[in-house]
Amino acid sequence: MDEAEERLPYLEKTDRIILGLRWLTLVLVLALSLFDRSREGVVIPAAQMVLAVAGYNVLVFFLAHYSSWLRRLLNILALDTVVATIAIYLTGGFHSSFFIVYFLVVIGAAFHLSLTSTMVVALAIGLIHVAACFVSPAGVWTPFAIYMLAAKFALLLIVAVLCGLLLEQLRREHRETQREKALAARLSALNELFQQLSASLDLDRVLQMVARSSRQFLDADSALILLREEGNNGLHLAAGDGIVPLPRDKQCLAMDDELVSHLMKTGQPYVVEDIARQPTALAYPLLARDGIASFICIPLFLGGEAIGILCVGKRHATAFSEDDLSLLQALGREAALAIRNARLYERERKQVEQLRALERLQASFVSSVSHELRTPLTCIKTSVDLLREMMMERGASDAQAELVRTIAHHTDRLQALVADLLEITRLEARQLALSRQPTDLRAIVERVARTFAPLLEKKEQVISLELPPKLSLVSVDRRRIEQVLNNLLSNAHKFTPKGGHIAVGLMERDDCLEISVSDDGPGIPPEEQERIFDKFYVVADGRGPAGVGLGLYIARQLVELHGGRIWVESTPGQGSTFRFTVPKDDRVSPPSTQSS
Repeated sequence: MDEAEERLPYLEKTDRIILGLRWLTLVLVLALSLFDRSREGVVIPAAQMVLAVAGYNVLVFFLAHYSSWLRRLLNILALDTVVATIAIYLTGGFHSSFFIVYFLVVIGAAFHLSLTSTMVVALAIGLIHVAACFVSPAGVWTPFAIYMLAAKFALLLIVAVLCGLLLEQLRREHRETQREKALAARLSALNELFQQLSASLDLDRVLQMVARSSRQFLDADSALILLREEGNNGLHLAAGDGIVPLPRDKQCLAMDDELVSHLMKTGQPYVVEDIARQPTALAYPLLARDGIASFICIPLFLGGEAIGILCVGKRHATAFSEDDLSLLQALGREAALAIRNARLYERERKQVEQLRALERLQASFVSSVSHELRTPLTCIKTSVDLLREMMMERGASDAQAELVRTIAHHTDRLQALVADLLEITRLEARQLALSRQPTDLRAIVERVARTFAPLLEKKEQVISLELPPKLSLVSVDRRRIEQVLNNLLSNAHKFTPKGGHIAVGLMERDDCLEISVSDDGPGIPPEEQERIFDKFYVVADGRGPAGVGLGLYIARQLVELHGGRIWVESTPGQGSTFRFTVPKDDRVSPPSTQSS
């Protein structure tokens, strides 16, 4: 440590105290002179010399207001040394009490200088004192004089050693304290930055935060991040802080650039503390005209692949510490992870946008096609009915009648499919409102069961109803609940074998009514039970007639619109039971818009 090195935080206050002690030193000199009875070599009495030195102190105090040189403690102490030496020469040499001023000089110097420098000052002052005593009229030719001179010289060195050691320890502790505070502040700032990076998925914002933080943490003049575009072999300027704006054609570096190639090949940071002393140093990218004198560049790696570099530069030569390097590397690692997260989010966002666009296109297509199909289907249906009436009036063969029945059957199927598609469009567009009214669900179950009776008789299927004698009324849209039951019974009828059994149950619970439809069909595998309520999903097991996967999807939407839920319980080979609930009140009601 040299004389200009780190000062203690309270040093200016200490300087004022030392300057004040100069007056106390004069008091001590005057007091000690009263015990000195020797008049040998005394040119001016000590009391008069004290007054003269006091006048010198006053003069220094006033001149310090006009001279910056006299406002530095070391300069004043140098003057004090000269004045004290003259005073020692005039007031008795080796037995002069003005020697005590030397102790104040050494103590004051110790606050500003290192231990070694303080020892040098003490040794120099000791030699000056010896020289002054040698030329003094009192001389140093007696054993007592030599003893006094040696004792004072040794005491001066001891004081210098003790003060130097004590203040060196204080400086060391101060440096450690400051380093710990700086480290704690950096760690706190890093933690806050990492939280911000983790919370943000905006790539540009993430990169700008890293560049700005890198510059601030290292107290640098500029920082930039160069990133490798996916599928591109070059690096482009992705973010910068404190840099001079550059034209777009100068914001890129090729992968074979000297610095880029070195960083990607070694995978280690590249540090230049003074580019003037390293003329062969690799060029600092994009900042040559910023007057950068020292810089650090670190490569950014993600999963073993180089994705870019982070550079921080200063306009003056700097010795970067290990803490600076570790901090920048930590930022680089966090930046790489944040870049990955931001890129993944951006990719996911684009995929979601594409899927949504596809869904909108699909919904628009389905709606358009469905509306377009309704008119020709209505015409076909009308024509088939007219044809059937004409055949009944004029008579027709069995083959002709069967053809008309087939046309009518498939026309009904097409109309039902178109109706389902339009229903889905309205449900997904939130254009379906419920017309609720207090309802006895037993009546709805009985009515739907009666409508299925002719179909069940054709397959010799039996349906049983398990209805309680008394039931609470619920507020529902009767037509929509019938539609749900129709879809469930239609599935049960299709998948139940000839001669099978279908059971419809209704029970009351604390907060809802539960309706169930059971069948003797092939059952549903466990892995399929959640997916059967998805749109267009069909269990392709080959054991029953395949539909288009709309009935259960519409049933779920309508049940949830009522605030209930629907699920299935099934064991393969043992049939299935579909259940859905309807709340006893309409406190849970999904948002809906105007009715179609």
